[in-house]
Amino acid sequence: MTGLFKFTEVHLENSGRILSFVLSSGETQLLQLSAKVEKDEVLNLATGVVDCESGLIEIILGERRRENRKKLGAQGERRKGDSRPPAEWQALRDSRPGRVGWVAGSGGLISNLKIWENVTLPLWYHASHEEAETEKNMIYWLNLLGVEENTFAELMAALPHNLEPWQRKLAGLLRALLQMPRVLIVDALLFEDVKARIAQKWIAALDAYVSQGRAVLVVSDKATTLPWKKIE
Repeated sequence: MTGLFKFTEVHLENSGRILSFVLSSGETQLLQLSAKVEKDEVLNLATGVVDCESGLIEIILGERRRENRKKLGAQGERRKGDSRPPAEWQALRDSRPGRVGWVAGSGGLISNLKIWENVTLPLWYHASHEEAETEKNMIYWLNLLGVEENTFAELMAALPHNLEPWQRKLAGLLRALLQMPRVLIVDALLFEDVKARIAQKWIAALDAYVSQGRAVLVVSDKATTLPWKKIE
């Protein structure tokens, strides 16, 4: 696994806690805190809403491949140059938007936009996406999230206030998965008051997400039975 996201001696102003950990590709980790004020602070720091006053949060730039240039030696033979430099870290505050995404505990939807618009507008705002490709990816994730195909159209056409709370949460999770950020931050409140069979589908979808070389950080302010490894 390759490190993607790390906290180095990040000081939480509201509690005095100091956090140091690395989140790697292919894994989900659970950060269990003791109070909502702590959780909110971590969510703001991890998503770049506020900067660290003390400590450093970094995200990997990735391994940048150099061109394999063939060079002529003294005797005219060809040899290859170096192909790949070490990966580099960059402070989160300096990274380009979209590398880190997040899922609000309530879904975080805009009330006067239909679910289709809530889910797809961020994609078209940050980069150009073909509608056919978006629909294909949406169907893929909706299937993993446990939504029956014959209800897709009705769900996408609905306004948030016409949906059940768990459906609004699902839409917020779907929106984040479609954007495919390198690191996804999830408020553990997302899983509260959701039927166990539905929560298991969402957990499986996040596991499929990290299997594509990404990482997920779930942040909770209370004890939880969520299955992922806890950050000590």
